[in-house]
Amino acid sequence: MMAAFGVHFGTTSACLAVYKDGKTDVVANDLGDRTTPCVVAYTEHDQAVGVAAKQGSIRNTQNTIGYVKCVLGRSWEDPVTQEYIKKSPVKIENKDGNLLYVVDFRGEIISATPTDVATAIYKQMKETASSHGDGDIHDSVLAVPSQFSAEQRKAFGECASRAGFSVLRTINESVAALLAYDLGQIDNTLQCIVLICRLGGDSTDISVVRLQGGLYKILGSTSCQEVAGSKFTNILADFLAKEFYKKYKLDVKESRRSLNKLRMATEVCKHTLSTLENAQVSIDSLHEGVDFHSSVSRARFESLCGCLVQRCTALIDEVCAKSCVNSSDIDKVIVCGGGAKPPIVQKAISDYLKNAEILNTIPPDEVIAIGAAKQAAILTGAKESEILNGENEIECLSKTICIKGLDINKDCILYPIFQEMTPFPARRQEVMNLCPNQTCMEMDICECTDIDNPDTAKCLAKIVMRDLPEKGCVSTTFHLRREGSLHITCREETSQKVEQVTVDICSY
Repeated sequence: MMAAFGVHFGTTSACLAVYKDGKTDVVANDLGDRTTPCVVAYTEHDQAVGVAAKQGSIRNTQNTIGYVKCVLGRSWEDPVTQEYIKKSPVKIENKDGNLLYVVDFRGEIISATPTDVATAIYKQMKETASSHGDGDIHDSVLAVPSQFSAEQRKAFGECASRAGFSVLRTINESVAALLAYDLGQIDNTLQCIVLICRLGGDSTDISVVRLQGGLYKILGSTSCQEVAGSKFTNILADFLAKEFYKKYKLDVKESRRSLNKLRMATEVCKHTLSTLENAQVSIDSLHEGVDFHSSVSRARFESLCGCLVQRCTALIDEVCAKSCVNSSDIDKVIVCGGGAKPPIVQKAISDYLKNAEILNTIPPDEVIAIGAAKQAAILTGAKESEILNGENEIECLSKTICIKGLDINKDCILYPIFQEMTPFPARRQEVMNLCPNQTCMEMDICECTDIDNPDTAKCLAKIVMRDLPEKGCVSTTFHLRREGSLHITCREETSQKVEQVTVDICSY
């Protein structure tokens, strides 16, 4: 069988795994690193990607783009995009409702889209893949967060394709984690409930999955940006900044460049403390020409980050409640993501879920890429019919599908049709009797995250029927199709008038 690749494009770093000759392993880049920073820099000489871009960010901050995963596939008006713009050191403009980076490249001011940036990172991964591939064929599976919209999934797939990957499928990161540990693959009689905690660079995603008969069903998931690998770095950087101020009465936060130097040194320190009890921090000319040298113990780091770890366990309670399971029902736990490297994270989760088996034999930042590569191997090694129909995952709605209406007080209210986590396919039928003298009908179909809060509703479609018979009866069929679309048919029973529409929806 030819090589098959799994690509995990994270917020802060990307990882590439390959399945070849019966083995799955992570492919190191040209520097020997098993992960590549998701950073792109535009300089006076060339476009740098990965480590080179990240290392040069101190001197080239305004032309160095990171965290592109946060905005790829999102519109300008999206709240996540707006929050990203506030924090970005790179100049950003709005063009036709889309985000546009404005950078200085080789002495000229140019524009770059998030798609351009993501494609450059995928091209770097593709070059790495070429060293372990079979010619120009780079069959691959991409892993993305379960809460990603259809637009975001499509955007990542298009970037990978533009870079030269042949994308076979896009799967959820939680499912990739299960595949990495072969859960349900070797023994398809295994029945268990698995909690997947992915602590990434910019957010933490926790999912509860039921494994039964070789199928995966996501019972619930939650995402939180208050807990992330970057937050651990920030807390340690704040501690070191205060120590520097105590020694020299100089505030590092007065200079963006000094703050960047401190942050990069702090990241190295944090990673060192994941394997050693003590780490040294040495920064030449940190601020106003003053050098900084300090030592940090793992115990000190863990005491500083205790509040973040407690938030992790609170998220576990939150997702268990959402999934209608008790924490004691969890049989296995997979902790993954680069932010999960500190031993305190895995220990806290292990102590909290005492009855569960912790699966941690794979480095946390490599788990998802390895699982995606195993899925790619399954697809490339199967017959065409199996590739089309051989799903391991039960697709479910990520948001509730509802009808927007008015209550007796004329206040907006949402009527649920398909609840969140409804498996595909599904069908529902609703009957609406028209009021006397009513000859038209208007229906707003929405998706929402909170049925009690109409402000969370996003309109998917509007159906309008006119010139209907008085006291008519409209029968509406909602068909949630397997491929991820919602087909709605409205039929007035007396006149047999029909209106119908098909819309794409979000799935887990």
